Amino acid sequence: MRLTEVTKDDLNCLVGLLPVGSVEQHGPHLPMGTDSLIAEEVARRVEGELRDEVTLFPTIYYTCSLEHEGFPYVGVSYTTFLNYLTEVLESGLRLCKAMVLVLGHGGVTSVVDLARRQLNFRSGDRKVYAFFVMASHPKGGSEDLHAGSLESSAIKAIRPELVKEERLENVDFDFREGVFEVYTVKESNPYGIVNRGEVRVDVRLGEEFLTRATRGLKELVMRIIEGLK
Repeated sequence: MRLTEVTKDDLNCLVGLLPVGSVEQHGPHLPMGTDSLIAEEVARRVEGELRDEVTLFPTIYYTCSLEHEGFPYVGVSYTTFLNYLTEVLESGLRLCKAMVLVLGHGGVTSVVDLARRQLNFRSGDRKVYAFFVMASHPKGGSEDLHAGSLESSAIKAIRPELVKEERLENVDFDFREGVFEVYTVKESNPYGIVNRGEVRVDVRLGEEFLTRATRGLKELVMRIIEGLK
């Protein structure tokens, strides 16, 4: 079921799925909501398969994107997001026996870890879990660090009209090591892309990735449900 579409009397939440994305630049060829679109798609597919056990929450779009300073983004500080996310999860745990964060944006992982620890060590039997979508790639997304082949192919599979492949012509894909830790994306690559090698847009690759991520998230949810019995 979807949280925004049920009445209070019909709400019966075992496991809540909360997609977490971003609104930030993804190179010259992908939409600002790339992370959110991917997280939503994976969560939506699992909700469709486990409708009686899973409740799909609305996506959190505005998160931490400070690594994109100098490029367009809309977001908040790490401290603000930690407080906000913690309170949202606290509310979710009053409705559901478990909450799963479906992460489409790597820039929130450190904050998510803090929020999860803070809640799990205080919330008794109700727990928070995290599923990082990019980790579903066989190489853990190590080649596509931002706006690269994997994300481009995934958006091509989800919303093909949003991918501007022609804008990848004449792009320099070299980037400065240390991005996300020492350097911003703009300092690392002036096009806003961090990919090891030329970006490849392949709808089959995108669908394979989404299928693998859906399977991984579903397996996590099923383990949680089994543990709740």
